[in-house]
Amino acid sequence: MKLSPGKRVVAASMWVLVITGFGAVARATGDQPKSIDASVREYGPAAALEFAKRYRGEVYRPNTLYCYPDAVGVPFGDCENIIPMTAVLWTPKQIHADFQRRMAALPAAGRKRGIIVLLKTERCATKALRACTVTTAALEKRSTPLAGNFLIYGLLLKPRDLDTPAGSLKIETGLDAWKNDAAGEYQFVQGPGATLAFLNPADGSLITRTDAVSLRLTEGYFLKFKGETPTLKAKLEEILAKLR
Repeated sequence: MKLSPGKRVVAASMWVLVITGFGAVARATGDQPKSIDASVREYGPAAALEFAKRYRGEVYRPNTLYCYPDAVGVPFGDCENIIPMTAVLWTPKQIHADFQRRMAALPAAGRKRGIIVLLKTERCATKALRACTVTTAALEKRSTPLAGNFLIYGLLLKPRDLDTPAGSLKIETGLDAWKNDAAGEYQFVQGPGATLAFLNPADGSLITRTDAVSLRLTEGYFLKFKGETPTLKAKLEEILAKLR
């Protein structure tokens, strides 16, 4: 059956509406190809590995001191799951109060069970170790699902060589002077990568502290295990067992 020119225009318009509507439904239900950025926002070993790669640079020079010359550290401003520490949010007492306030606003099923304080300098971002970058990526993208049980607070410090005892080197000045005290409070040590301090959410007391190298959160292990972090997983299991 032949349609008149006017009816053909109406029919074509109806098809456009149908196709447009189908596209809207697909977008609303998520039935569409995932972009690269969307995949990076997911969690797990692959997501953690991909996240770290974004800060590695395009150039790799084997057998040199600065083997990732274009690399940069991961700023906490780029993280969704790590809360940047501030001049009024760094002591165990302040972090404990902040944790309690945040958890009170959530249903019981959605509350975190522990606190991690992460201190780093990113000094090794361009080197083979890349411990601070790997640690940040592993926690931010939950290389182990257990990381999702912790509320994480992060602090970026200036390199603190010869800072003995911890916090005695007054390298941070002006409005950042509090960072020297934070380094002392959590016993940050320059060398073995990021420091992780685990706090008891009940009272803010220190449970234990460790570092990236002890947890094998370095570039070599991270690549070898394809983003999986078994030593970190074991440590988080240990902490959660103490908090039961």
